[in-house]
Amino acid sequence: MGREKPLQTVGGVTLVERAAAALRGCVDEMLLVTNRPDLYEFLQLTIVEDAVPNRGPLGGLHAAHRKLGATRALVVASDYPFLEEDALRRILREDPKGGIVLPHVDGRPHPLCALYAPDALAAVHEALERGELMVMSFVGRLTQTIVPQAELGGAEASRIFFNVNTPSDIERAEEILAATEPRRR
Repeated sequence: MGREKPLQTVGGVTLVERAAAALRGCVDEMLLVTNRPDLYEFLQLTIVEDAVPNRGPLGGLHAAHRKLGATRALVVASDYPFLEEDALRRILREDPKGGIVLPHVDGRPHPLCALYAPDALAAVHEALERGELMVMSFVGRLTQTIVPQAELGGAEASRIFFNVNTPSDIERAEEILAATEPRRR
C-alpha cells in the first residue's frame, strides 16, 4: 500500500486515528501494538511492541495480553475506517465467557474487532509456540459469543465494519465517506 496501513488516510485522517477516535469513549485504557513505535508517537497512546515479532495479529494479541494481564480486551485493528462507538459498546455489553465476543457482518466474523477474555488472550502464547499464525484458526477454538449484524446497525453495519486491505479499498472508503458524510452532519 506504499506505507504502513494504519497511516493511510481516509478523508484526510489516518486509519489509526479513526480507530482511536471510535475507541476513546468506550475504554478506560487504550494500547497501540506495533513494531514501529516511532511512527505512532504523535498519537500519545501507550505503545506496546510485539514480544514475539513477525507473527502478525496473533503476535499483537500476545503483546496486548502481556501488558494488560488478567483483564478482558477490546481488540480493534486500525483498518476499520468507519467504526462507531455504538457498535463497539454493543460488543462490550457481552461477556466473552472465557473466549471471544465476535461480531458477524455480511456473513463474516471480525476477530480483529472483538472482545477477548483474559483466558483467550493467554491461549495466544500457546498458539504462537505451535507456530500458528492464522487468527481464524485460533478463534475457531475459542468459546464464541456472536453479535449478529442486526444488533450492530443492520445494513449500516456493512459500512461500520468495512475493512481496508488494498489501495482499491482505500479508494472505496473515500467513496463511502463522500456518500455518507453529508447525511452524517
